[in-house]
Amino acid sequence: MKTTVSLLLALALPLTAAAQAPADTATTYKHQLGLTASPVLDGFFKNNRSLPLGLLYKRQLTPNKALRLRLVGQYSQADTANFQDTAPGFTRGYVTGPDQSRWGLQGFAGYEWQRFLSRKVGLAYGIEAGIGYERQRIASAFIEAYVIEGSVTTSREAITQNWQFQARPFVGLYYQPTSRLRLFVESAFAISYIRSRWERQSRSKFTKPNEADRFLQERAHTNRFAATLRPVQFIGATYAF
Repeated sequence: MKTTVSLLLALALPLTAAAQAPADTATTYKHQLGLTASPVLDGFFKNNRSLPLGLLYKRQLTPNKALRLRLVGQYSQADTANFQDTAPGFTRGYVTGPDQSRWGLQGFAGYEWQRFLSRKVGLAYGIEAGIGYERQRIASAFIEAYVIEGSVTTSREAITQNWQFQARPFVGLYYQPTSRLRLFVESAFAISYIRSRWERQSRSKFTKPNEADRFLQERAHTNRFAATLRPVQFIGATYAF
């Protein structure tokens, strides 16, 4: 009899431990909403002054499967202080610029699988696809002036526009300090089709005698495919509800 009881207790202990193990919070919370940031590893302190920031939403379908939506935006602007080099009878320098502005917006939709590796650490992997648009502008005005012969002021502007279609297999690790909060880091392999439009124009205005103003405009289109490994696609945090 004692042998039988001991055997039953031995069988019951693993079941009791399993029952006390933390349940996946996905069975309780169907939604996750959070923020992401995409740091650049190359030139970390120089190139991360204007990070792409994003919103992340997940809809839990089962305890270990979820649909996800992401919206990512970026904006940066740099204005250069003007300067002029002057000498007797001569002036040369920027009137404005060179100034640079850049902004972009991307949207993604994907499917994600999840599994806990320990009590608070988990693994997420899946695939997402998205589209995006980016615009970059560089502009300046430069003067070369001569007291006797007059001057020429050249204004330049270059605009680049990119339309992007992308697919990203991804894998990430998350840490769950509480039942609602998740902190995570994610890596991805991005496969992109990029259509670019480039336009540049330059206008020179003369005050020199017998010099006519000049105008130049150039345009070009390019299409290309790219494959990029992103060791850190983004870092972020979500809140479950």
